[in-house]
Amino acid sequence: MNYPFDLGRFLIRPGRVLCGLAYYLRLEPDALALVICESTKHKIVPLYFTSSPVPYGDEVLILTFLDVTDSDIPIEQFVSKLAATGMVRALKIIEPVATGLIIDTVSHPIMAGRNRAIIFRDLAYRGFITGIKKQFGSGGEAFLYYEGIEAGLGFGKLHVEAAEAVGLKDPVEVFKRVSTAMIQWAGFGRLETLELGPSGGRIAVYDSFECEAGRGEGRPCGAFLKGVIVGVLGSIFGKDFQAEEKECIAMNQPRCVFEITEK
Repeated sequence: MNYPFDLGRFLIRPGRVLCGLAYYLRLEPDALALVICESTKHKIVPLYFTSSPVPYGDEVLILTFLDVTDSDIPIEQFVSKLAATGMVRALKIIEPVATGLIIDTVSHPIMAGRNRAIIFRDLAYRGFITGIKKQFGSGGEAFLYYEGIEAGLGFGKLHVEAAEAVGLKDPVEVFKRVSTAMIQWAGFGRLETLELGPSGGRIAVYDSFECEAGRGEGRPCGAFLKGVIVGVLGSIFGKDFQAEEKECIAMNQPRCVFEITEK
């Protein structure tokens, strides 16, 4: 079963006094417990908590948003108390942009592993993709397909690097274990490998971000994602593929299915 995950890094709590804190936390078993204990003692409620997975020596970077409406001490004093535990090294207090609204203005650039990332919400990417298709018709769909291939070639290279780091070398296994998970991680959709070999196969995609926007159109709408899959497979197998979308949620079917063949 899958669950939606909110990337967050902003909070709206009308009428509440919010603040944020970026700090380094020591990699010790009781470090986080001490932070929570100190928060509880002073009636400070952690509303959001995330960490960067890359350790900085014996520390890890933490970003947290706090509700300090009922706190009995100023945030600066709270930070001093955290530092006194020996487990926290504070970096920056993040002030709200308005009462009840706080946004992470510290973390920049956003990284996904070693690579810079951006966040495109559906209000933006749906307009972007449908706009290209409406303005340029079949030419727009061809553009999205080939741009998808270019993106997929880059993704595939990263997938191979990650797989090789843990001893996975068989191309089929790299795609089935790493690529499907990473494409889902990126929010494109949930992939299922129906068939796959050196000459192609069939890949199912559930909840395609692209085809969602085309529901009810009565024709395949996955031009960009089709290109991504072709590019990823091309990068992993070291050969050229092509694809055709045989099923699509825009045609009121339960999933999208791409048939992949070697060029």
